[in-house]
Amino acid sequence: MYRLVHPGDPRELPLRMLFHPVGDGVYLKACEADSVRGLVAALLDDPGYESADVRLRLLHRIRLANDVALLSAIQDRQLRISNADEPNTVNVHSDLSFIRSLDRLGILSLGPETPPLPQAPDA
Repeated sequence: MYRLVHPGDPRELPLRMLFHPVGDGVYLKACEADSVRGLVAALLDDPGYESADVRLRLLHRIRLANDVALLSAIQDRQLRISNADEPNTVNVHSDLSFIRSLDRLGILSLGPETPPLPQAPDA
């Protein structure tokens, strides 16, 4: 489950992130979710993502990763799409890997009060 929020909204769910960067550390949207899968659903603005099967979730992550790579290319930044953590790479292996790679690349920003993400990847 996820919900879009404004920065001053009281926290209702444990994970919070900023997304849709416009540069200089400014992001257009913010959301919070009860799981990493919920964060991906928020990026897609698709509540059905959370209940979709593994194959469909992977296809959605790949599509979104391609969008991220295309938009980054416009800014002369070349990103790869892979199932492994590498420099300048969007990792689509799992919801967790995907969110971590987007955070590392500055595509989204996890809130400073967001608890550490789990170590075990979730599909």
